[in-house]
Amino acid sequence: MGFANLFFWFSFGSYFIFYWTILNKPNRLKARNASLLIVSYLFYATWDWRFLGLILFSSILDYIIGLRLDTILDNKKRKWLLFLSVFINLGSLSVFKYHNFFIESARATLDTFGVNHDLLYLNWVLPIGISFYTFQTMSYTIDVYRNEIRSTKDPLVFFTYIAFFPQLLAGPIERAKDLIPQFEKVSVFEITAAKKALLRILWGAFKKIVIANRLAIFVNEGYANPEQLTGFTTALVIVFFVVQLYCDFSGYCDMAIGSARLLGFKLSENFTRPLLAKNIKTVYQRWHITIHKWFRDYVYFQLKVPKTKFRKIINVLIVFGLAGLWHGSGINFLLWGLINGLLILLFDPVIDKASETGNKLLIAITRILGHATVYLSLVFFRSKNLDQAKSIFSGLFRWDSKVFNTHDFINQVQLGLGTFELIFGLLFLTIVFSVEYYQEYHKEQINSFYEGNVLKRWFVTLVLSLGIIFFGFYNGRMGLENDIQKKNNQQEFVYEKF
Repeated sequence: MGFANLFFWFSFGSYFIFYWTILNKPNRLKARNASLLIVSYLFYATWDWRFLGLILFSSILDYIIGLRLDTILDNKKRKWLLFLSVFINLGSLSVFKYHNFFIESARATLDTFGVNHDLLYLNWVLPIGISFYTFQTMSYTIDVYRNEIRSTKDPLVFFTYIAFFPQLLAGPIERAKDLIPQFEKVSVFEITAAKKALLRILWGAFKKIVIANRLAIFVNEGYANPEQLTGFTTALVIVFFVVQLYCDFSGYCDMAIGSARLLGFKLSENFTRPLLAKNIKTVYQRWHITIHKWFRDYVYFQLKVPKTKFRKIINVLIVFGLAGLWHGSGINFLLWGLINGLLILLFDPVIDKASETGNKLLIAITRILGHATVYLSLVFFRSKNLDQAKSIFSGLFRWDSKVFNTHDFINQVQLGLGTFELIFGLLFLTIVFSVEYYQEYHKEQINSFYEGNVLKRWFVTLVLSLGIIFFGFYNGRMGLENDIQKKNNQQEFVYEKF
């Protein structure tokens, strides 16, 4: 069960009423937090109850270590406690997520030297959301160690902070100093905030269910049969995956932030229109903001201060290489991370120079090239392995005259989608980019939308709701078979796999 599931929202609606009428009272704070913890554990158990023990273990471990870090004065002992927390948390993450990657790398190395081996692969399921809650709980112990925050004495508050269901599976990755204080006080219901939250949830659901799920069919067909792609359809597959990933993950974050806001909690923003970023660096300052801040604060700033350009290059590549591996356990993810580190080092000085000179043509060219290379690198992110990535890239060079023939063109682009579905998919993309543009450059109009005529909000709510039902669940076919469900089971969010 997740945010793209109607049963979740029926359950959430019932809990929402119970929460505000019964639980969220000054004399019932512990009962409220206990209910949030129970609901969060039940939410996670609907995915796989067996891994609840991992969350509980991490929570107990870091709760106790946090308390000890606050009472022990000996710096050596405090370092050992921090090491214990990081070692066990990263150890658990490594065993479940990276064991087979390490084994595969070791086998390749041993094969190179002709050494016989019998290394064991583990065919177990990756606990959903483990990358997110592991980094969240580690940030807590690191901050306590640094004396940036005091340890939390209330175990109920701490356990709820780790398992809070809106952001448990795919972030945002919250810092203790921002979220824990919100569990220590009673929330105040704000009608304006609730209206914005509801519209944000609907907008997120629209991006996920209507756009991302539809484009996923096209992208999956392309990656499953790369040898059948032409140059044009290969380019389309690459572009569509960028939009699919963006709508999928930003849609999740919109629903997570919106649902938390309905309960009176403010989560961190994780997206601020990265597709409109001015340079590569700001793409990552706007895309998955909380994970990039995590690596900045807990990795980059802890590396040796660069006194030379070479040392800066090494530091940037270390951070982006680790960030790539955080997203997935494969050489393709590592390569994706390293490529993006190199792109920042290569492109951003040129983009900055163009901005200083005020050369509009050079600024436009560098921005286009910067975005294009970043999004081309996502081929490694989406591919199962390097061979598949190579096949996709090679497809970019297969151009022929058929692309200029209308009938052949339509046949080429129908990778699992009918013409009708594809046209509406492109229409919805236009809507998304239009909204993004207005949010970026016409913020006053967005603000007036929430404060102005109520009929506008009702109209948008109705359109989004009908769009989700008709184009999402019925796939625009008036109740005929739902290809999204039938072909690819696209209810899962991309980042829930991490």
